Amino acid sequence: MNRTEETDLGVFPSAGSTEAESVLQQLASVFFPLASISQTRRDRGPIRQGRERFETYLPVEARYRALVEQIPAVVFMAFLDEGIGEAYVSPQIEQMLGFTQQEWLEDPVRWFQQIHPEDKNRWSAEAAQMFLSGNPLRSVYRVLARDGHVVWFHCEAKMVREPDGQPWFIHGVAIDITDLKRTEEALRASEQMLHGLFEFAPDTVVVVNQHGRITQVNARIEHMFGYRREELLNQPLELLLPERLRAKHLVHRADYLAEPHLRPMGVGLELLARRKDGSEFPVDIMLSPLHGKDGTTVIAVIRDITIRKQAAEELRRREGELRALSSSLLSAQDEERRRIARELHDGTAQNLAGLAMSLSLLMNSAGTTQDAAWRKTLADSLALTEQCSREIRNLSYVLHPPLLDDLGLASALKSFIGGFSQRTGIQVELDIPHELGRLPSEVETTLFRIVQEGLANVQRHSGSSQAAIRIRLSDTAVQLEVRDAGAGFPSKPAEESSSGPVRLGVGISGMRERAQQLGGTMEIASSRLGTTVTVSLPLKSQT
Repeated sequence: MNRTEETDLGVFPSAGSTEAESVLQQLASVFFPLASISQTRRDRGPIRQGRERFETYLPVEARYRALVEQIPAVVFMAFLDEGIGEAYVSPQIEQMLGFTQQEWLEDPVRWFQQIHPEDKNRWSAEAAQMFLSGNPLRSVYRVLARDGHVVWFHCEAKMVREPDGQPWFIHGVAIDITDLKRTEEALRASEQMLHGLFEFAPDTVVVVNQHGRITQVNARIEHMFGYRREELLNQPLELLLPERLRAKHLVHRADYLAEPHLRPMGVGLELLARRKDGSEFPVDIMLSPLHGKDGTTVIAVIRDITIRKQAAEELRRREGELRALSSSLLSAQDEERRRIARELHDGTAQNLAGLAMSLSLLMNSAGTTQDAAWRKTLADSLALTEQCSREIRNLSYVLHPPLLDDLGLASALKSFIGGFSQRTGIQVELDIPHELGRLPSEVETTLFRIVQEGLANVQRHSGSSQAAIRIRLSDTAVQLEVRDAGAGFPSKPAEESSSGPVRLGVGISGMRERAQQLGGTMEIASSRLGTTVTVSLPLKSQT
C-alpha cells in the first residue's frame, strides 16, 4: 500500500501519483491557462478558496437544484406550514407529464388532480398514514399526463421534522416505471395465456419432476382419471398406470430421464392408463422435457384414445366382413365361370358341332343339279357354324380352362398365352420353373386370373407389342411377375394429375383383392418404360 496524507479534500495517495498529477495539470491548463497548478498544489490555498467561492456564490438551494436536476426522476419538496402545495419540483416533470415547473407549482392541488381516478383513494390513505405515523411513504400509482396518457410512478417520500418534533416538510422522488409496468403487464398476460392453455387444454397435462413425482396437473385430470388435483400432487407418476405395469415403467422412466427427448404421440406404442376406480383405458402420450436449474422436468400430454381404438376395431371387423364377402363373391364367381364354361363346352359347343356336321352332310348329299345359290347358302351357314363353335370354345376356355383343373397352372398358362398372342398379336414370353408342379387349387386359380387380367391390361392400355410372365417358387411362397414395355399408369389407387384424380380400373383392384384373399401382396411399378405387376402368395407348409 502507498503511504497517504490528509488534505482538505479527502485522502489521496502521496506516492505513485506523479503521472496522475501530470494529467490533471494538463487538463487544468486547458480550462485555466493563467493558473499555475504546481504552485496551487504547494500551498493548497486556491483549493480552499475554490470551495469558499462555491459555497459563497452557490447557495444551498442552487446546489440542491444542481444535484437533483441531473437525476432521471421527478424530485419534489413541500413545506407543510405553507399548505399542501409543493415548494419545489424538478424540471423532469415537463418531460414526463407535459407540465412546466411553473404550471405545476402554481396549482397547489394539480398533483392530486392528475392522479388516476382508480388510484386516488389508495394514494390518499397511504399519504394520511405517512402524516399520522411519520413512516416513509412507498407507493406505486398512475398519473395522467397533460395529453391524457397514463404514466406509472414509483414514489418514495419522507416527512422531515423540525428540532422540536413538529412536521416541517415532505421530500420525495417519483420514478417513471411505465416501461416496467408495460413489461409486467405483457408478462402477466403471457402467463395468463399459458395458464389458460395449460389448464383448459383438451388433453390431460401432467408435469413430472426428475424424481418421477407429479408437480402439476390441469383440470382434465379429474375427468379422465377421476382423481382430484390435490390427490395427485407429489405422488409418483406410476399411480396412473395399471399395477402390473408399474415396475416395468420405472425402468422405462429411468431410461428416458437418462436421455430425455421429445416423443410425439402416435409412435406405435400400446399404452394403458388406470383410473382411480381401477378401470383401464388406452392412451396416447407425448413427452416433452424441460431442462432447468432444478433438473429435468417432463411434461406429459395424455390423450384418451378409447373411441379411436373402438373405431379402429370396428373398422377392422367390417374390413374382415368385407374381405370374407369378397372372398365368397370371388369363389362364387369362379364357380359360376366354371359352370358356364362347362355348359358352353359340353352343351352349346357340342350342339354347334352337331349342326356343322349336319350342314356338311346336307351339302355333300345334294346333287350337282341343286341351285348354286342354295349351295352357297349351305356353305356360308357351315362356315358361320364353325366360327361360332371356335368362339364358344375360346369363351369357355377364358371363363375357366379345363387344363387348369386337369393338368395345373403351367399347362393352362401355356395354352392361354398361345391363344392370347394369336388373337392380339402381342408376343408373350413365359418363364416357369420346371419344378413348379401342382400348387393348391386356390393358388393356381388366383395366379391364372391375375395373368388373365394383367395381359388384358397390356392389350387395352399399354400399347406394348411385347409382355413377359415370370413365376418363381420358394419353400414358403410363389411369386408372379407380369411385365410390359408400354406406357405406364398410376401405381396408386388414386393419384392427382393435371386433369384431376386418376382412378385405376376395377381389374387392378380385383387382382389386388385376389392376392389379399390368400394373404398375399401385390405391388405395381410403372414408368414411361413400362409396367411391372408383382404378386407374392404364401404357400402353406406340407407336413
